[in-house]
Amino acid sequence: MKAAVFDIGATLVTGPPVAPNKVIAEMLGGAEPSDVAAVIMTQPLFTPEDAAAALESRFGPLSKSTLRAVAELWNSQANAAQEIEGAVDTVLALKKRGFKIGLVSDIWTPYYLSVRRAVSQIVESSDAVVLSFETGRRKPDLFNFNRVLEDLRVEPSEAVMIGDTYQHDILPAIELGMHTVWVLARPEREKEYIARVLNADLPAPNFTVSHITQVLDLPLFCPEKVLGREKLV
Repeated sequence: MKAAVFDIGATLVTGPPVAPNKVIAEMLGGAEPSDVAAVIMTQPLFTPEDAAAALESRFGPLSKSTLRAVAELWNSQANAAQEIEGAVDTVLALKKRGFKIGLVSDIWTPYYLSVRRAVSQIVESSDAVVLSFETGRRKPDLFNFNRVLEDLRVEPSEAVMIGDTYQHDILPAIELGMHTVWVLARPEREKEYIARVLNADLPAPNFTVSHITQVLDLPLFCPEKVLGREKLV
């Protein structure tokens, strides 16, 4: 194994309980969160005004109150990320063991700025960072997965994808032939996929953990251990 690729949100950092695209969708009075995400997470927006202009180009003119709300959301997101306890130490330990580090995330600009402050050591130690607002693609599209593997210069079989979301992190990585670690930090949000994996309707990850720090003890990252598969319990 040569590389560890991490999702960011709910894997390495925690933030607001509701994603920004869902908040904005509610502001817009019934827009689909996926449509909002396709606007704010797939292009480089540098200011709240950029975000408002991008939203207006897709959804039409915004009221003054909505414009203010978008700016407030931007500012709050720019300071929202907090390290999940032990995340920095975990990533740096893997780096010290000789693994290349990759990050791949669906994210918009202000929250990524917050991430850079919250876990600066992770970002700085990463050998490849692939972000949806830079590539214009969002998971589970395989483009960003292939991009991070290309930037790391490893084959899928030489890399491990570590993420909290089965649909967007684990399944596409399995489809590419990567090893996988499912971090069930928010199991209540993954109930459907937990059930389908347990019923063998979907392929199981190589390993499942409840916290990012447990990654260090997995056979994938400990050459002295025998590689195996652990079932969900």
